[in-house]
Amino acid sequence: MMSTVASSMLLLNALLIGLSLAHPISGVETQGPYSTGPPCRSSPLGMESGLIPDESITASSYYDDNWLPKYARLNVENGGNNFWIPRPVADSWIQVDLGLPRPVVTGLIAQGETTKYISTFSVKYSDDAESWTDLKDADGDTIQFNGNVAGGQQVSVNFPLVLRTRFLRVLPLTWSYTWPRLDIEVLGCRDGIVRLVGGDDALSGRVEIYHDDGWGAVCDTNWDFKDATTVCRQLGFLEASEAKIGSYFGATEFPIVMDRVACKGTESYLSDCAFVCRDGNQTCNNTAGVVCKPNVIRLVGGGNKTSSGRVELYEKDYWGTICDTDWDIIDAGVVCRQLGFSGAKEAKTGSYFGEPEGPMYMQGVSCDGSEAKITDCPSHCWDAPKCNSTETAGVVCLRGHMESEIGETPDLQ
Repeated sequence: MMSTVASSMLLLNALLIGLSLAHPISGVETQGPYSTGPPCRSSPLGMESGLIPDESITASSYYDDNWLPKYARLNVENGGNNFWIPRPVADSWIQVDLGLPRPVVTGLIAQGETTKYISTFSVKYSDDAESWTDLKDADGDTIQFNGNVAGGQQVSVNFPLVLRTRFLRVLPLTWSYTWPRLDIEVLGCRDGIVRLVGGDDALSGRVEIYHDDGWGAVCDTNWDFKDATTVCRQLGFLEASEAKIGSYFGATEFPIVMDRVACKGTESYLSDCAFVCRDGNQTCNNTAGVVCKPNVIRLVGGGNKTSSGRVELYEKDYWGTICDTDWDIIDAGVVCRQLGFSGAKEAKTGSYFGEPEGPMYMQGVSCDGSEAKITDCPSHCWDAPKCNSTETAGVVCLRGHMESEIGETPDLQ
């Protein structure tokens, strides 16, 4: 089993796609259910090891007490029963509470019996176990994963999105036998997750990072703007506005786990930066903090393919759109590069990604391609835009990041 899991890890690490999805709070964009990518090596999150307790594994139904949800632990014998069996199978689900802090989830391993297995299944995720979201492909269709491996062998499933979620739900869609068997292991990681604590809002706070099954703090020695920007980018913001030192956001009781951080400014995660490792026993008088800049541009309506969407700008406390008059690939390229992509694949018009409800901010945009921001481009700025909601501009960005050896910058939506 270990060799299968090990090979699965290598496959997962090769195929992961880093994405970020954010939602507005008080006029700014904050971190949502998607991580910017796995900040650590993907590994089993605890079904087999028991780190996920029995009470965290629930289901809509089960055949009888010999086939309880807790028996869905991969390759673990439980009184001779090694599977969960739903009854009825139609519209059934098995759910795993992964706990807090929400881990990064990259995929799962499924297994059935030789002739009694779930052939295909879908996946939902949630932060509160009440509002659920289907895992969809780039076209917005619910993904049907293949759970069938001949001979009851394990099958590894790689999610096209790297999720950050607390609850994961597996729903059988088709099956080979009236009462099919299912075992699962959830794959992902918890190390490297960052959060801001003690600030006035979601944009600011003391930097804390999850490491070795607990939260730790960062020493402010040599802490600078590049380090702060790396933290903000990992949280889904474009950049930092300030790097704070001297325990600006308060002291902490957590151990210091990073010291003398030395980010180059191109890293996607704080844990990718060079630093001096600390075990919490060394003396550090002050902790590091950041203030992130609120996002002022985002892509909306692209579904799970969040490198595409309707272009929206944040001005005067509202998100608004751009008229598609004269919108072309050069204009789209400026937007995509502003968001951290290497360029644009397509410029979309005619409200391709859906009609908005907010105001229009720009019309007749005419970029020459040298601009750092779309708002630096010439437009008909003296007159209010006259287009309607069916005439908004969109983009499809190239998936490669300007620092392609690092990985992709988080999409903003």
